[in-house]
Order: sequence, then C-alpha cells, then structure tokens
Amino acid sequence: MPDLVNSFLLSQAIAAVAFGCGVVSFQLRDRRTILLWLSASSFTNACHFFVLGKATPGILFLIIGSRSFTAAFSVSRKVMCLFFAIILGGFYFSYSNPIGFLGLFATLTSTYASFQKTDRRVRLFMMLANISWTIHNLVVWTPVAAAMEATFLVSNLLGYWRFYVRDRAAPGQDPGLTKEPTG
Repeated sequence: MPDLVNSFLLSQAIAAVAFGCGVVSFQLRDRRTILLWLSASSFTNACHFFVLGKATPGILFLIIGSRSFTAAFSVSRKVMCLFFAIILGGFYFSYSNPIGFLGLFATLTSTYASFQKTDRRVRLFMMLANISWTIHNLVVWTPVAAAMEATFLVSNLLGYWRFYVRDRAAPGQDPGLTKEPTG
C-alpha cells in the first residue's frame, strides 16, 4: 500500500510541473511559443500517467508532445494526418476501457488545433480538448491533472480575452495585437 501512495503522490507532483508549463503557454501570444510550452507540458503529463499505470493516456500524451513540437514548426496537413494515424494506432494498441475514447477525442481535437495557422484558432480548438481532458481526468480520478486541464481552459479563455476581446475594445493600443497574424 505505501508504494501505491508514493506512486500516486509522485504522479501528482509530476502533473503539477506539467500544470505550470501549460498555464504559461496560454498566456503567450506567439503560436510557436504556445506550442513549445504545450509540448513540454505534454511530455511531463505523459510521465504522470505512466507513473499512475495508465498506459493509454500516457501514450497519447507522448504523441501530443511530439505533435505540439512538430506543429510549432509546421502547419502541413500531411503531417497533421500522419499524427492522426499515429494517435489512432496508439489508441488501438493500448485500448483498455471506454473512457479511452474521451482521451482519443481530446487528442484528435488538440491535434487539429495545433496545425492551425493562427493562435486564435489554436486557442479555440484547444478549449474543446481541455474540456474533454478535464472530464477524462475526473473519471480516472487524477485530481491534479483534472485541475490542470480546467486551469488550462481558464488560462486559454483569459489569453483569448486579453488578445482578442479586450484589445479589440481598446483600438488606441498596439494595432499588431488586434489583427490576425499572417503566415
């Protein structure tokens, strides 16, 4: 029993590190920087799930981390489809129960988000993925990870508000903040 408690506490400490990286990511404006911070968060979150003995979400988060890193440098639809195939393959070989489908949906949604050309579209699709992962993490009972995803959602909403709602309402500010970035 002490080993289970120690593993659980270790997993929650690891999830807390992932938590910090994710919160930072959504307070940044640059699409590439957001995705690089999300990559660090995802690799750390994968470790958290492996310590809990949850292979399916652990594998999905390894793929998410690789995907976020790759998407930081490319918006290629072919690369996105490759990641869809990898995700589906990883899911197929690690499936253990129906709650895994919620993680699969969240992972596919965030993959689509990562390959969007603007940070605005990245944010909007990531919000849907955050909601799905929050529900998943509550069902498998990993409270720090559930709080992390819920906080990512709030952080993302706050970042979206800062960059797209508040700045648009104050047109005398830096015009670069009120336009969609190009490229």
